[in-house]
Amino acid sequence: MTDDLDPQAPADLESDAREGADLVEIRLDVLVEPEPDRSSGLSDIFGPFFNAIVAPKECWEALDAKPILSIWIAVWIAVVSTGFAIYNLPIMQRVMIDSIRVSARAQGSEFAPGELQQMQDLMMMGSTVVIYLSGIFVLIWLVIKALAIWFLGASMGSSAVTFGRAFGVAAAAEVIRSLIYNTYVTVILNINPPEIRRPEDAATVTPTLGLDLAFSGPNTPVWMHTILARIDLFVLWQAALIAFGCVGVMKLSKGQGITVATILWLFGTVFAVGAAWLGSLGF
Repeated sequence: MTDDLDPQAPADLESDAREGADLVEIRLDVLVEPEPDRSSGLSDIFGPFFNAIVAPKECWEALDAKPILSIWIAVWIAVVSTGFAIYNLPIMQRVMIDSIRVSARAQGSEFAPGELQQMQDLMMMGSTVVIYLSGIFVLIWLVIKALAIWFLGASMGSSAVTFGRAFGVAAAAEVIRSLIYNTYVTVILNINPPEIRRPEDAATVTPTLGLDLAFSGPNTPVWMHTILARIDLFVLWQAALIAFGCVGVMKLSKGQGITVATILWLFGTVFAVGAAWLGSLGF
């Protein structure tokens, strides 16, 4: 009887049992569907906007994988910018009225009470309409900046340069202005509202964190004040985001990214100086 026993039988039975267990596990894996990742939707909606500030590298990675996420950044920029503009509307209306009154006095004229009230009513109505449309203006500005980044990046020969990716870089950089800078402006306007005593003061009412705080005074020419104000924490922060965004999203080299950011800064500075100079002349 000993010869009839198969010494391998227990091992075969154990192997069959393991295979059966594996088969059951596989079938259970098929029957049980994995739970969807519910956090990915909210991450796509809010993540790139806030990561542009707290985790830029993750922002660039997300925009590199899904350039379409830049649309969400643009939406939040428009919403946040409009909210701040509405909140600061009364102060800015007063600043504009004071600016017109001081400019008129500098030219030797004075408004009659009825004319001044009529002008105030028209300005308030016009500024209110502009403020509520500010989100649209911000989006138009984003498109213009994206076109500039797209053109500059494409001229440097990168095959990854598309308008969608350039728009993502522009939108992520604009988060600094829409959220951080607007918060700073709101605090300053409410703590220390600007005063207009001469036409040139109209060009200096916007708060900055630039060299103008240390090197600009009452006798500083408007054009010089504007240049100093452009060497500003928020402006330079934006420029840095554009430079590294060009590297992470549009696959430019670091030198090319810095070149794109520098050209945009120079263009913005020339435009700001021209606008401030014309404003000081009463245009």
